Amino acid sequence: MPFETVRKNSAPEMAAEQILKQIQGGELPPGAQLPPQRELAVLLGVGRSSVREAINALAVMGYLEAIQGRGTFVRSELPVGDPPTERLRAALEAGSIFDLMEARELLECKSVALAAERADARQIRRLRQILKDIDESDGVYEAFLAADVAFHTFLAEMTGNPVICEMTRLVLDKVVAHHARLRTTQLSPDYRENSVRTTGQIVACVENGEGSEAARWMRDHLNAIRGELAHIVS
Repeated sequence: MPFETVRKNSAPEMAAEQILKQIQGGELPPGAQLPPQRELAVLLGVGRSSVREAINALAVMGYLEAIQGRGTFVRSELPVGDPPTERLRAALEAGSIFDLMEARELLECKSVALAAERADARQIRRLRQILKDIDESDGVYEAFLAADVAFHTFLAEMTGNPVICEMTRLVLDKVVAHHARLRTTQLSPDYRENSVRTTGQIVACVENGEGSEAARWMRDHLNAIRGELAHIVS
């Protein structure tokens, strides 16, 4: 592939522009698989972290899709028109949340499985109250975010593991910071509806002691933000 070596001072943005150029020019048609990140970094003359940031940004914008265990592919349906530079920059900033979501998936899918094994009746009642708070936030952003953070924090507490609790609080602090920076008061009603639905499924699984199912629903719950990021930066 005739990629051009990019300048180091804005490597993620220019790497994204190079990949986007290949997509729009037809060298990377819909359904095509990108080279592995290690190879792509060599082709572009940048570090792998810059390649990862570029891929995350283009995934946010709807050009790429990362499939676990298979690689990164050009989406079958692509956005219409050329994206403005400002949107690419916003997507690069939003794309940084992908690393955070990866960490959350590793941590919280395990912790919710432990919570399902260890929960007592009092904790289940408290968890159901938090679910009610999320449901009754009724689109009020501050109430929705506060209840969602309380939900994930309490699930960590239900594990009985203080290290998991500490790590979860640290990660959630970063989540709140991302919300502030990305102006996620724009979260769509569909996203909120999906969040409430998947949260309810998680609570039901925890109540029934179904750890593996709780972890599966937690993964779905966390991954919903990936599609929503495109809405945020549009």
